[in-house]
Amino acid sequence: MAKRIEFMCTHCGRKVTKPATAGRPEPGKCPKRTPGQPHRWVVNRRYEG
Repeated sequence: MAKRIEFMCTHCGRKVTKPATAGRPEPGKCPKRTPGQPHRWVVNRRYEG
């Protein structure tokens, strides 16, 4: 099975799941931060599947 990583924004709680080899998600714009600020992604969990 392929390893996957779930990233979560520390401010708004949005979750994005990507393959382990794909790297971090694009920053985008977080609705909870000061207008125009990007999401702040942290690793939420790692798993097989």
